[in-house]
Amino acid sequence: MQKTILLVDDEDANLELLQKLLKDDYALVCAKNGPKALVLAAQQPDLILLDIMMPGMDGYEVCRRLKANERTKNIPVILVASKREMSDEIDGLKIGASDYIAKPLAPLEVKARVKTYLALQAAAQPDQDAQSGCTTCLAVKGSLSRLQSLAENLLKESTLAAEHRKVLLAMHNESFHAQSLLHLSLTVLPMEQGNYPLQAGNLDLLALIRSVRTQLEPLIRSKKLTLKVQLQSKAETEKNVFIVRGEKMLCYLLFFNLIRRALEAAPNDQVVTLSMEDTSKSGIIRIHDPGIIAAGLREQFFAKESHAGKPPAGIGLDAYTAKLLTEIQGGRIRMRVDEAKGTEIVFSLPKGETSE
Repeated sequence: MQKTILLVDDEDANLELLQKLLKDDYALVCAKNGPKALVLAAQQPDLILLDIMMPGMDGYEVCRRLKANERTKNIPVILVASKREMSDEIDGLKIGASDYIAKPLAPLEVKARVKTYLALQAAAQPDQDAQSGCTTCLAVKGSLSRLQSLAENLLKESTLAAEHRKVLLAMHNESFHAQSLLHLSLTVLPMEQGNYPLQAGNLDLLALIRSVRTQLEPLIRSKKLTLKVQLQSKAETEKNVFIVRGEKMLCYLLFFNLIRRALEAAPNDQVVTLSMEDTSKSGIIRIHDPGIIAAGLREQFFAKESHAGKPPAGIGLDAYTAKLLTEIQGGRIRMRVDEAKGTEIVFSLPKGETSE
């Protein structure tokens, strides 16, 4: 059965563009003003794309009323706004909007956002309590996304003092980290069911690993560890890139889980090594730590099942999640132990294209 999307915009040109982009895949209903939108929303469409700037009742007021109504409060709302209007983006997220799409509309972005939120909504449908929680998480995730964007824009200011730049960078990284964790909590079920709408693109893993390293720096310092990153057997530099095809948040979580696992498993004052190399079709990544996984636990390394008490480092959900995140992106993962040298996780991701 086709999903239904309510499109709300007072301008014919915008409605026509959205209809052209979405009509082949979804059932569409349209409203050109706020009161009409509220009437149509009572029919409980699966998603609402809502323009902010409309005469009379604007998009903010429409969203506020939707979220105050028991019948419509769980319908995801994506606000559509110009970049100028998005200066007030936090207001919309505070009243329950799930996300924003900026004008001028980019066809691929519109389709990807719609597909993602419909998949998340479908995953939450079996349980009404879960559905409510899903909608709340989507709103929080949207707020974090906007916070990250604000920090990103401020970081572009050339006159920014070094101490302020450091604070903004930390805010940017923390926002992305929290978004990623929320994203995983919302999408793990669709992944397990094979329904996740993967949005893969070319991605520089080295840049991503630097962000992961920043998040894990307190753990590295507390254990006096060294995290060594190598590219084609040579130490990586700021100028290096390593391009794979994947989804940014999924790759971030994959590396965060696996690097954290290695750091937690390694004895103090040791070296954890992450090395990368290209093949004709894949990027191969190896993460080695000196810790030894007990022989009796190796077969269940990637198992989802929990263990009595606190599981040993690297066993259980972190490893299970890493396997899920690898395979959903078309890669493979395995673990091997050398009793004399330690534990190594080897995984692959599809090779990306380097722009000339």
